[in-house]
Amino acid sequence: FSWVQETARHVGTVVHRMLEHWDEARPATPAGIDAQQPLIGALLARLGVPVAQRAAATATVLEALQRTWEDPRGRWLFDPGHRDAATELALSGLVDGRLVSAVIDRSFVDADGTRWVIDYKTSRHEGGDVEAFLAQELERYRPQLSRYATLARALGREPVRAALYFPLLGAFRAYDQ
Repeated sequence: FSWVQETARHVGTVVHRMLEHWDEARPATPAGIDAQQPLIGALLARLGVPVAQRAAATATVLEALQRTWEDPRGRWLFDPGHRDAATELALSGLVDGRLVSAVIDRSFVDADGTRWVIDYKTSRHEGGDVEAFLAQELERYRPQLSRYATLARALGREPVRAALYFPLLGAFRAYDQ
């Protein structure tokens, strides 16, 4: 059903928007995330999520945020000790001789001096082989991650790594170039 796909897309948009603000004010407790329920519902309504789907969509957004908060890797993404941290980082440049633009969900330089570019994926895998799904998604988004890494190299002399983060799965997959 097309409305299910649209609702899933809008859930992803709201998860991205909520995580964008974690750069400035990450919730200190799970209750802080739950307190965002009215805002999440309003954002979903503004995007056109049908009333009949809104409660489930809100619950999915809250689940993604809770899992990110509970996941050590998810918390690492928003560690205030990272240098040059940015969310929704817009970059443009030449990649393979073509001018391209991209918006990177999260970027930072970690304690080891590596610049990370992270792309959030709010897909949910209901099947059995989660590892195969994650490997397939990493392969599917490899060209995008490569493009992001190429653009991020212009930000400094640090080595650059790219990864996918799946908030609903608590999964992190680095792209090895």
